[in-house]
Amino acid sequence: MKLAIADPPYLGRAVRWYGKNGCGDGYGVNQADNHPEAYLWDLPETHQNLVIDLEKNFDGWAIAMTVHSLSTYLKVVETDSRNGIRIGVWHKPTAYPSGSRIGNHWEPVLFKIPKERKGRSTGKPVKDIFTAAPLKNNFVGSKPPEWTAWVLDMLGHQAGDEIVDLFTGSNAVTNAINNIKKEIK
Repeated sequence: MKLAIADPPYLGRAVRWYGKNGCGDGYGVNQADNHPEAYLWDLPETHQNLVIDLEKNFDGWAIAMTVHSLSTYLKVVETDSRNGIRIGVWHKPTAYPSGSRIGNHWEPVLFKIPKERKGRSTGKPVKDIFTAAPLKNNFVGSKPPEWTAWVLDMLGHQAGDEIVDLFTGSNAVTNAINNIKKEIK
């Protein structure tokens, strides 16, 4: 199986955190080099095209996002359990405070579970809600290693699967994938 994890710059937050046109004028200090075209991710169609590309090129996939962008993604997927589309919740008990009156302590993760991995006996049992604190490593949006393990469990990963981290950024997801691959050999 070919699986992908996508943690793109979040819709509506790319320029704010990474700067426009890679010029580094965002809040994410020294982050523009990691996403030189981050400003494109403030366009809904960029996120929708990501889903189309994932559908064409991968058996299963997961996309991290904010609650505000969930509707953008859902416009291009049919949310029918028979096609493997699921929404998981990353509950962040120690989330960063926002400028909003309503604190945001969760993020949706959109999954396409491979048809062959949906059954009860095809993988490790897993809950669709995961609780972990965000990784604090001075890189906006880094995911803790446990998050990556949860995502792979949701996708029903097995030894021999090809797993692709589409947005390497801090390398947190890639490093977690490599460690998990070592454990299941």
